[in-house]
This record gives sequence, structure tokens and C-alpha cells, in this order.
Amino acid sequence: MPESCHHQRRLFERKPAEIAVTILVEGSGGVQIAKAIDLSQAGMRLNTHLSIEPGKRVGLLLGDGSNSVVPARVVWLGKIDSEQAGQAGLEFLEPLGVPV
Repeated sequence: MPESCHHQRRLFERKPAEIAVTILVEGSGGVQIAKAIDLSQAGMRLNTHLSIEPGKRVGLLLGDGSNSVVPARVVWLGKIDSEQAGQAGLEFLEPLGVPV
């Protein structure tokens, strides 16, 4: 689907971001460090080598000084041979309460 179609469906505007993110993988105790590429109130795109399947729930600690865990779900992982290699899209289970 063309990128323009995705933008038409979005409820919240995405903004470029450079935020360190700690990913807490539910059920495994695994922790990974990533960096946000863009962010909206509904989710984020990360540079990461996250090795879990879409649909998996994770907790996110954003490097914005907050100590609260943001519950999220992995929506997609970039394919190895694509422009999105090393990236992942995550949807927050509840939109952030503050504008981004």
C-alpha cells in the first residue's frame, strides 16, 4: 500500500524523534535497547533488531525522563532485504495522554 494511503488513515501525526527506548519483552524477561525514528500519540517506529513476532506485547521505557512503562504491541518488523531492515513498528495499547 502506498505511503500516502497510510497517512490518510492515521489519527495522530507522526513526528521525527531521537529518543532512547528500552524494550521489555513480556514473558521472557528479555530487554533490548532501541532508538525511536518517529513517534505519535498512538505508536512509534524504532531502529532495533527486535527478534519477536508481530502481535507480541512489550513494555517501553522512553528515554524522556519518565519511569513509567508504556504498554505496546509489535505491529511489524522490517524485512531483512528492504529499506525497513532493522526497524519495527509498535502500537501503544493506549494513546499517550500528552501531545507529541
